[in-house]
Amino acid sequence: MSSHKLCNFVLPALLFAGLCSGAWSAETSLSNGVIGIWNDSTAASQAGDPWQVHWIWAKDDEANMLLARRAFEVSTIPDSARLRITASSIYKLYINGQYVSRGPARSAPHHQAYDEFEVGSLLKKGKNVLAVRVHYQKGTVSHHHNGRAGLLAQMDISLDSKDRTISTDSSWRVLPDPAWDPESPLISRFHLEATDVVDLRDSVGDWTSSGYDDRGWAKAVSLIRNVGWPAHQKNARPTVLMPPWTSLQRRDIPYLVEKDVLATKLIQSQPIQGKIFKYAGSKPGKLPLIKAVQMNGKVDPLSGKTALKDNDWFFLYDFGTVINGMPRLDIEGPAGTVVDVMCAPFVVNDTFTANIVDSLLIDRIILSGQRDKWEATYFKPTRYLGIAIRGADGPVQVHAAGIHQISYPFEIKGSLHTPENPWFEDCWKAAAKTIDVCTTDAYTDNYRERRQYVQTAYFAALGNYWTFGDMALQRRYLKQAAEEQEANGMMPAYAPLHGDDFMVILDGNTSWIRGLRNYLLYSGDFETVRELLPAGRKLMSLLNSFTNDMGLFNNPPYSYWLDHAPLDRRGANLCMNGHYLGTLQDWADILDWMHEPGAEQLRSRADTLRASLSREFWNPDKGLFCDAWIDGEQSEVFSEHGNALALIMHVATEEQGKIIAEQLLRDDDENYVTRDTGTVIATPLMAYFLQRGLAQYGYAEESLVMFQDRFDKMLDPATNQTLWEEWWRDGTGRTGKLVRGRTRSDAQTESAFPPALFGELILGIQPVKPGLKEIELSIPECGLNDIKGSLPTPMGLLSVEWNLKRGELDIEIPEGMLVHFSMKAGTMSLTTGKHHVQF
Repeated sequence: MSSHKLCNFVLPALLFAGLCSGAWSAETSLSNGVIGIWNDSTAASQAGDPWQVHWIWAKDDEANMLLARRAFEVSTIPDSARLRITASSIYKLYINGQYVSRGPARSAPHHQAYDEFEVGSLLKKGKNVLAVRVHYQKGTVSHHHNGRAGLLAQMDISLDSKDRTISTDSSWRVLPDPAWDPESPLISRFHLEATDVVDLRDSVGDWTSSGYDDRGWAKAVSLIRNVGWPAHQKNARPTVLMPPWTSLQRRDIPYLVEKDVLATKLIQSQPIQGKIFKYAGSKPGKLPLIKAVQMNGKVDPLSGKTALKDNDWFFLYDFGTVINGMPRLDIEGPAGTVVDVMCAPFVVNDTFTANIVDSLLIDRIILSGQRDKWEATYFKPTRYLGIAIRGADGPVQVHAAGIHQISYPFEIKGSLHTPENPWFEDCWKAAAKTIDVCTTDAYTDNYRERRQYVQTAYFAALGNYWTFGDMALQRRYLKQAAEEQEANGMMPAYAPLHGDDFMVILDGNTSWIRGLRNYLLYSGDFETVRELLPAGRKLMSLLNSFTNDMGLFNNPPYSYWLDHAPLDRRGANLCMNGHYLGTLQDWADILDWMHEPGAEQLRSRADTLRASLSREFWNPDKGLFCDAWIDGEQSEVFSEHGNALALIMHVATEEQGKIIAEQLLRDDDENYVTRDTGTVIATPLMAYFLQRGLAQYGYAEESLVMFQDRFDKMLDPATNQTLWEEWWRDGTGRTGKLVRGRTRSDAQTESAFPPALFGELILGIQPVKPGLKEIELSIPECGLNDIKGSLPTPMGLLSVEWNLKRGELDIEIPEGMLVHFSMKAGTMSLTTGKHHVQF
């Protein structure tokens, strides 16, 4: 793969560099010759003898935006300078005034992630300086640790065969940033990132350069353990490991790609006046925030990008697509001018607002009177960038506006080509775009919660396997959830935890087992799965303890989610039990593949549960499975959710499957919540199980028609052409009532599963053995004749091309894979190479 130059940031191929601390390491070339090093296997290096370092902070531990510097001299350019760095909560690193990187990757402090760089190319003969800006997100982190501010860095220099170490200790100089408002509000109620409230009149200029005089700064304080009994002795020495940082692990995902994206398409500019501007409260600062702006497409010909004297001005830019990154401004105006920078990934009803779902994507800066260059601390998902300029007593010039983009280094590998119906190809691309938009250092809902939910990651992985074939993100979310596991085996809904709520979603726990099975299937990474087997066993033992003698979850002690649909959660719920049935089968697969005992017992439990569901939940009068079984009585609620699981898990007989399909495939006036019969309609996420379930009972073509009809509006040219969280963007389908003025996410990886669905139903590919060593291939029954596509595998691309009219298959199989092709005449086994098959 060739290098891709992105401004001053280069991301070439990942180079496997050998063993380090028992793990394969990979290298990524960053800017200015810096090399980023990360682990590309399950093993992770721990803090130990190589660390000669202390955590540091300012004497005032209430400071939450810290500037830190360490000047040093070298007599000549070093042979190597290996820098390891982490912080609580986020750092931005400079060497001799040059920006290097930001981090660390999200982690809980009990498994604190650190970054590692080879930075020798940035050092010079004579005086050098390491400079770090650190923002601490106040609050608790993880379910058993209080948060704590801290910076940890160690640079090991090799110079003329001599080693020298420079590390964080009391020799560093620190200064709480006087420009930063410590009461800056949070971006989201779900997480601890803060919006910028910065008075640039108080900013410290040129502090990252080696020539800056920091003698007026205070000495850093080396941190010691401050919790637990008995307390540290007064003469105790600082240590690298202490609560909350009880282990250190090297980064295990690639470094993000960074580049500057300028805002060039100005779509609205005008004085702030009249009814199109609606205001919210007065925090932060004295001026009220602008809550919403009615878009009118007017661009004042007199202003351009200059806010004229004696007026407050508003500018709105459109990047044309959603990007994640930190807003940036190069701006010049009178001292004291207030500038609000507002971001939004989409607009609904021609109304621009930075109040997206539960997030407030607004930064506020106060100009210094000089030419100011500012970059936000935290990223925002941005397509539309609004700039409101107020309180200026003279003209303000916006020299440049834009986003410093951060993105995961995805590379499209898989493909789908359906010339007879390009919509499926477009949907495949929309799924890949959705994953890209929702991912920075983890699968999240970047618009709102910014959390790495386990069930979200399960569905995101399905899209990822077929489009990007990236395994690092899958491995990371599985491990981080297991690291938060409670003693009884329960795992949290999201990980790493951020806050003091150990949220339990029971179906999310089943998603962890099912996600682990899929990870082993697609990656063949037995090492990681073996490491996670104890966590899986503990969880499966707990789940089994919740079942009765019928094998049913009946009033389980923990809550379950089921995508907030209006289902009947009393007693034994069909959908929840269907998820558990899949979990039993998937854990049995894992044990078989790992040559571990217990699979036969699990499948016996699955048979018992399937029989109970089939016997107790089928309603012959309704022709559907009911939603719940309560004290021996059937619920009067019926849902596509439950029946989708009944189909895909083969709870339904062939005759029952036909009856269900005829009902669910019938056209009616859908409101995307309930059918005209009262049956609850599947949410976008549950469509994965519904469409596959219908196909398994012989309705593949009809299932795809239904899928296209329901998802079609998400691909409308007027949208971002990403896959939505719910069927509506401007309301909630949880109650069936449209809620104006409240938005939902239009990019959610829970809905990004279509590549896996299309891979099975349109390409006819079904993986069956870990590492994709064996594949079952069947003739598609999707209503299309000309189909072409590929699946990324650890061995290379598996490519297929169908001409169903002529009964022809062209297939290219990578080395090490066996494909079993099922035809009417029997099964043909194909091995490495290109094959042309007439059937």
